[in-house]
Amino acid sequence: MAVAADGNLYVYMLSVGQGDTTIVISPEGNVLVIDATRPMKILQLLNDLGWDDEAAIEHLVVTHPHADHYSGCNRLAADLHIQEATVAPFWHEFGMGPQTYRRLIGRLDDQNTKVTFLSGYGRWYPDGAMTIPPIGKDPEIDHDKPFLELLGPTNGLVQMLENSNVFQANHLSIMSRMTWRNFRMINAGDAQMENWSFFDHERMLEAKCQVLRAAHHGSANGTQWERIDRLNPSRLIVSSDPESTHDLPDLCGAAIFAEFDSGEGRIAAITKDTGTIRLKVTAGGQSTLRMYKDLPTENVDLTAGTPLTELSNPTDWRALLGKRMQNV
Repeated sequence: MAVAADGNLYVYMLSVGQGDTTIVISPEGNVLVIDATRPMKILQLLNDLGWDDEAAIEHLVVTHPHADHYSGCNRLAADLHIQEATVAPFWHEFGMGPQTYRRLIGRLDDQNTKVTFLSGYGRWYPDGAMTIPPIGKDPEIDHDKPFLELLGPTNGLVQMLENSNVFQANHLSIMSRMTWRNFRMINAGDAQMENWSFFDHERMLEAKCQVLRAAHHGSANGTQWERIDRLNPSRLIVSSDPESTHDLPDLCGAAIFAEFDSGEGRIAAITKDTGTIRLKVTAGGQSTLRMYKDLPTENVDLTAGTPLTELSNPTDWRALLGKRMQNV
């Protein structure tokens, strides 16, 4: 156990500006970090959650080698022990990847972290759901324990994209799905439509989810309406700063999210507006969201959260859509 546990599942989607950082606290207090920017903010949050100085981050997932997803990982690895890391491969037509990304891999290796370069499918049980049976019997799984599925690009997909001259670093993105009993949340990283299509072909993303962390900061090529319609989430979180030079969510993305957020109990929110968002899931499957209104440069004040609901959602999608239309 790395932090204090109360039997609930928590997901913190940090306000980090134009970037991604997600911290998952399992029901037994084990810690998963998916992407990391602004490491001091991460460390402060872990301390406020009751970090055990003798503990370690059980799992770090680096979705792909773009700085807005991994720039804080080197500092995190320097200050805390990381037991296991799953990272995107980086040696395709991009050479050996950014120097800071290679430095991270070397630091993890020096720390004796188990590093997996993911191609295809992986699964991880934060609370140890797998049990080793006596010789001659099959392993057993406790289906009441949470598990994380990791969906990475296969070599075949990368080769196809390279041959078509459309391959880019976002295609390396590792998507993930956290499942606990009847609850599912998908974190899409910067996945592109080709990533989604591959797993559709393998029939691996047919199950509905309650929460979707939108792909590629709300770009049209990351989260299409068809994707949302298939997954049918009631909560959709976009990690983005619409005022940044990237202009994300873009025109198509803003239109999609405005339509999604237009009623029927659904919420689509941008972390620039809400600050850090905390998702709490109880053992009975009930989920609630809180927002903390912190700026990217500020620490999260865990005493200052307010419920994020359809009525309290501060994101004005129609205003953003109008602004994007003016720039066409």
